[in-house]
Formats: sequence, structure tokens, C-alpha cells
Amino acid sequence: MRTVELKKWGNSLAVRLPKTILSKAGVSELPTKFEITVNKQNEIILKKQKEPESLKELFQGFDYKKYWSDWEKANPGKSKEEDWGGPVGREVF
Repeated sequence: MRTVELKKWGNSLAVRLPKTILSKAGVSELPTKFEITVNKQNEIILKKQKEPESLKELFQGFDYKKYWSDWEKANPGKSKEEDWGGPVGREVF
């Protein structure tokens, strides 16, 4: 077990993780994202997020029908197409 200190870093607090601990956890690339939770014993738990291997995995659980339904509620009567304005310069359409 290794002891680390919680220190002030700007307006936040930070813990510096030793390289030996990170290598044991398989962290070698930056940036790396972690999920952080606190259990009932007030222990802080970091879990390294797994990067999605495909678009299918990335959007797993995404409900596009709910997404567009929510969008319609927030933007009633508005077109889903983005208006980029008229041509500027020598564009030919």
C-alpha cells in the first residue's frame, strides 16, 4: 500500500498518482478517463473507463427516438436542418 497526499491545485484539490501504481493499473496513455465513486465506507474508488472498440459499442444504449422526441419538445416547429446562411464569395450551387 502506498500513501499519497491531497494537495491544493489552483481552486481544486488533487492527488498525484505514482507511476508505479498507474503501471500496475495498466494506465500508460494520456489522457485516460476514470469513473469515480464513493462507497458506503467513504472509500474513493477510481475505475479506468474502457474505450469503445467500435461505433456500435460507442452508441450502445443510445435511444435516437427519445433524442429526437426531446429535441422536438425543446425546439417546437423548428427544422432539424441547420441554416448555414447564403453563399459567400464564389460558391456555385
